[in-house]
Amino acid sequence: MRKSIVAALAALTLGSTYAACPAGTAALGTVEGKEACGLQGTYGSSNLLLTSDKIWVLQGGVFIGGDNASQSTITIEPGTKIVGQSGADYLVINRGSQIFAEGTASAPIVMTTAETENRTRGMWGGLIINGNAPINKGCNGSICEVQGEGSTGLYGGNDPEDNSGVLKYVRVEFAGYEITPDNELNGIAFQGVGRGTVVDYIQVHMNADDGVEFFGGTVNVKHVVLTGNKDDSMDWTYGWQGKAQFVIVEQYEDQANNGIEADSSKVAGTDPRSNPELSNLTFIGTMSTAAKGGQGMLLRRGTAAKIYNSIITGFKNGCIDVDGEETFLMLKNDEIVFENMIINCAMSFDMESEDAVAIDAVFNAGFGNMSVDPMLDGYAPMAGSPAMVGSDVTPFDLFFTPVDYIGAVKDMNDTWYAGWTTSARN
Repeated sequence: MRKSIVAALAALTLGSTYAACPAGTAALGTVEGKEACGLQGTYGSSNLLLTSDKIWVLQGGVFIGGDNASQSTITIEPGTKIVGQSGADYLVINRGSQIFAEGTASAPIVMTTAETENRTRGMWGGLIINGNAPINKGCNGSICEVQGEGSTGLYGGNDPEDNSGVLKYVRVEFAGYEITPDNELNGIAFQGVGRGTVVDYIQVHMNADDGVEFFGGTVNVKHVVLTGNKDDSMDWTYGWQGKAQFVIVEQYEDQANNGIEADSSKVAGTDPRSNPELSNLTFIGTMSTAAKGGQGMLLRRGTAAKIYNSIITGFKNGCIDVDGEETFLMLKNDEIVFENMIINCAMSFDMESEDAVAIDAVFNAGFGNMSVDPMLDGYAPMAGSPAMVGSDVTPFDLFFTPVDYIGAVKDMNDTWYAGWTTSARN
C-alpha cells in the first residue's frame, strides 16, 4: 500500500491548536505534528511566507507572480518542507518575481514527494525559475523569449543582471514528471535566469529527467550535488553563459545518461552562444558493466565551454564526446578549453568516424592527467591521489574560489556536501 502525507491528511479532521494557514492557502489538517497548508494557482502582487512549522502541499501548478506583472515574492524559512502529490504539482517563479529560499546546512529546505514509502523518480513536477536574461531562441526583433516545457511560463529577455532571488541549501528530490516523452520537467529548471540570482548549495536527487538544466541566461551556481538522476545530470542549451564551481555528479546504475549534455542551438551561428565556465567538477559514472549509463560530457550543437580542475571517471560510453562540425570549430578555435583534467573511463573520448578531424585538437587541449585513476573515497581524493597536486588554473574572476586541487572536494576533511544532502554516500 502506498503511504503519503496526502493520505494521512485525508484521514484527519480539520481544526487544531496549530497556527492557521495564511490567506490564500488551504487548511488541510495536521500531519507529522504540523499543520499542512495547500498552495494553488497564481500568487500575484503578494509576499508569500512559507514557515518551517507547517508542511506546504502543492496542488497543481503553483505560480509566483504574473509574467513581468503582479511581481511577487515567496520566502521560505530554513527547515521547511514542500511536497508535491503528483506529476502535475510544481512550483514556478515567473519573470519579474523572486524566490528567497535560504536554508542552512543543519536545516535545509526540502522539496519532495508527498509519498512517504517506496519513493522514486517522477512523483511530482519540480522547481522552475523564469528570468529576463538573454536566450538565443524565439527571437522576434529585439527580444528572444519562449514558453517553458510543460507550459511553465515565458522566459528570456535583455537583462543579464536579472535577479530571481536566492536558492541556498535547497534539496529537490523525486521530481521530474514526464508530461510526454519529449516534454519532461527537470529537478530545477533555470530558464533565462540572470546572474543577479544567488544559487549556492543545491541538490537534485533522483529526478526522472535532468537534474539541473540551464535554458540560456547568465546565472552562476556553486556547490551543486546531482545524484541518481535518470537522464542528464547537468544540461544546458539556448545560450547559457554562466559559471559553475564545485559540482558533484554521481550516477546510479539503474538509470543514467550523460553527466553533461551541452547544446547552444540547432541553428548554426546563433547568438548568444552557450559558453559557460566550469571549475572543480567531480563526475562519477556508472562504469562499463552497468545496465545504464552515458558519457561524462557530451558537447554538441555549437556550444563553447571552458572547463578546469575537474575529474571525470567511470562513464560507460566514454569520458568526453565533442560532436558536430560547429562544435569542432569551437574546439579548434580554443572556444572549448579543458585544463588540469583527470579523465578515467574505459574510453577517454567517444569519437565517431566523422569526429576524427578533431582528435588532434582534443589531445592538445590541456589534459595533463589523462587516463589516470583519481583514487577517490566517495567524493574525496585519497592520500597520493593526483587530484591533490593540481595547480591553480582557476579563471580570473571574483566568482571563482582559487584552488590548488582537482575536483569538487579537496580531501577527506572537506565535507561541504554532507549533512544537508541525501544520497548513497551519506
